[in-house]
Amino acid sequence: MSEGRPVQKPVKKEKPAVHERGPLTRLLGMVSALLVAMLIAVGVSVVVECLGIALGWWPNNHAMTLLVRERTYIEAIDQFPMTALTPLSVSEHATREFDSLWRSVFSANGMNIYLAASINTVKLVLLRLTICLFVLPGFLLVALVAFYDGLVARDIRKYTGGHESSYVFHKAKRWIVPSLLLTISIYLMLPFSLRPAVIFAPSMLFTGLMIYIATSRFKKFL
Repeated sequence: MSEGRPVQKPVKKEKPAVHERGPLTRLLGMVSALLVAMLIAVGVSVVVECLGIALGWWPNNHAMTLLVRERTYIEAIDQFPMTALTPLSVSEHATREFDSLWRSVFSANGMNIYLAASINTVKLVLLRLTICLFVLPGFLLVALVAFYDGLVARDIRKYTGGHESSYVFHKAKRWIVPSLLLTISIYLMLPFSLRPAVIFAPSMLFTGLMIYIATSRFKKFL
């Protein structure tokens, strides 16, 4: 009789350890995403502006017209200053720095309509970016209110024996940051003038709703 061979037990493969990102890493990731979104918005806006001039969609001074119109929105905000740092002062400082930068690279005599349109488009994006920076506290306020209301709804559900839903929690949580980045990116790349409240108010409500749903559907016990 042949000797029985020892039965080898299957070796279980260890799952790789998943390291969760800390608050600092998440903050740096969000800042990096905002910078990438800004650079993409600048590039796309310049291409669309030059393409619109080449195809005759709008006149050569289209970017300048938008720049003048968008400036009135900042001047309206400056009528009710909350701090010494106002959107108009920030945008003017950014414009001066950008003017000194491109004038050191390009000569005024060598400018054509496309270069002038590109410069005005970058100024427009910088002005809109200033508005976005002063809108972020509004998102933070809405987020705090939605988080507080979500905690209240979670406590009510906990003491009434309700069920949590991890599926709804994760789905709602995924839309919080993308909704903010998508709104900012679309606003920076708009080829026409639009009041900031028209685009940011719905985004604030949507972001607040996602935070409320994610918080209220979290575990009953931490």
